[in-house]
Amino acid sequence: MTWITGAVLFAAALVISAFVINRSSKQKDPQTPPTAPSPQKQEAKDTLARPKKAIKKKVVAVNTDTIIAGTLTDEEGRPVRDVIVSDCYHCTRTDSLGRYRLRRGRLSKFVYYTVPNDCEVPVHSETDRTAAFYQRLAKGKSIYNFRLTHLPLGKEVRYDLIVFGDPQVTNAFNPYYTGPNDNRIQKSDVARFTDETMADVKRTIANMSTPVYGISMGDDVQYYGGYNPNLERQIREALGSSRMTVFSVIGNHDQDGKAVYRNKWEENWGPTDYSFDRGDEHYVCFNNVQFIHSGYFSPGELTNAQVKWLTEDLSLTDKEKKVIFCYHIPFTFGNSPNSKATPLPLESEKGHYSSSRLSTLLKLLDEFKGGYELFCGHTHFAINHEIEYEGRHLLEHCHAAACGNIWQSNINICGTPNGYYVYSFSGTQVVNCYYKGTFWDRKRQMTLFKADTDFNGEQYTTDWDLPVDKGIIIANVFNADSRWKVTATEDGVTYPMKRISHQGQDAFSTGYHHRYSESVSYRFVSKSNGYLIMNHLYYYEPKRKDAAITITATDGYGNTYTASSHEAVTQPFFNFAHYYKEE
Repeated sequence: MTWITGAVLFAAALVISAFVINRSSKQKDPQTPPTAPSPQKQEAKDTLARPKKAIKKKVVAVNTDTIIAGTLTDEEGRPVRDVIVSDCYHCTRTDSLGRYRLRRGRLSKFVYYTVPNDCEVPVHSETDRTAAFYQRLAKGKSIYNFRLTHLPLGKEVRYDLIVFGDPQVTNAFNPYYTGPNDNRIQKSDVARFTDETMADVKRTIANMSTPVYGISMGDDVQYYGGYNPNLERQIREALGSSRMTVFSVIGNHDQDGKAVYRNKWEENWGPTDYSFDRGDEHYVCFNNVQFIHSGYFSPGELTNAQVKWLTEDLSLTDKEKKVIFCYHIPFTFGNSPNSKATPLPLESEKGHYSSSRLSTLLKLLDEFKGGYELFCGHTHFAINHEIEYEGRHLLEHCHAAACGNIWQSNINICGTPNGYYVYSFSGTQVVNCYYKGTFWDRKRQMTLFKADTDFNGEQYTTDWDLPVDKGIIIANVFNADSRWKVTATEDGVTYPMKRISHQGQDAFSTGYHHRYSESVSYRFVSKSNGYLIMNHLYYYEPKRKDAAITITATDGYGNTYTASSHEAVTQPFFNFAHYYKEE
């Protein structure tokens, strides 16, 4: 009887609250239009207050805010308290009885909960282990309940995370070869991702004893070759086909400024802005692709409404945690900027800017004692981008693409092989990270080249103004950052290799794609692409031209990788770019 009385009182409270909020609302939620005639007008619409007369007119015309509410309970029907719940515009927390209540945003499509770190992440099915922690809002419905399942051993102390740069499967048959000749065969991008990338992932996680999660950094698809309404579902099911649980952010090609594309992504993946917890990390995933008439802003940007949602989410999050921001377009560099973006004060990166939102985001992140990480994709080149920004040494992890150069080869435009990243977390620390080239041994973290080699008209000596005919060795160290130590040992003496960090190109990759790439121009893969920054190439000039050299690379986690100069690539189209020869 007491339970029935409580339920009646709770329902009555919802009705009264809905009436009060609808009566007291003065204006709709701030929104930024998906398109704008110019960056200047976009900025004005995003930041300037509307005239009072216009606001009053819109409230009277729309006035569609409603209350959404519900209860979060566990597998035994017990209430789950202090869980963040959101409609992607407002955030709240469940009370001691597991209840939540939100004012529904005018444009809200979903309600989701931030999966607590001691609960399982719900998935679409046992054979499609992509995350399903949300419900789509329906007209006339106001109650949305969720059932949570506690992890048997509680919060995970240690887990692994696999991060995919752009999978970017298309509806075309891109160049594909199975041997050293130029005889093409037809194989779809989805089939390649399944048979190569995911096959390799399954081998990798088979040796892991920890829980494993995955996240795609966006551009799951690109509708090159024609719109295919099944493409998002196909890549989602491929990503979800292993034992790891997978999330995704939305990329520019998942939407391309078209409502039908974005709706298809949401139909398959759910909300574009959301958060979840694992271990001692709070992951926040969001759409930072803001379209304008001629494309989209680069570096990435957020609307006022998104910043408000993000602020609310982080205000309700334990400040002891580490926060990991996940999004598609880098915030720390780009050359199609918003009018309020800031030029980078780097001679080596002319024409690049940092996002107009970066300062705001970092101030929010500074509150967390566990620190933070910035994860993105988009570039199709690997770069741990480091800048000095407002008194901080800032590092943004821009992940190489799983598809490389959009399935035109087996390498990215920086020479990094197609593949993915493996991070290990313990507490609030990243305790290990390595790049896993598809079908490569995990110990292979670099490729060596002879700088004088002519790769279809491209040479490292020409690209980087290096001495000719000196036997210079180039080391392409895929996941390098400023913490790595890369050395060359010649005749028993060890010397530091010199790091190249500048706008430019990778001669091997450029030469290969100049010959074989079909869906992108030569400009995209070459030094003519002002967006391309290379910072993981190192070089060494031997004391003796023909000396045997050992290259040693040690990362920030203490892992050491070696390669020998006799392994240096001296042929224009070595097998890993043109076709796979499994090891």
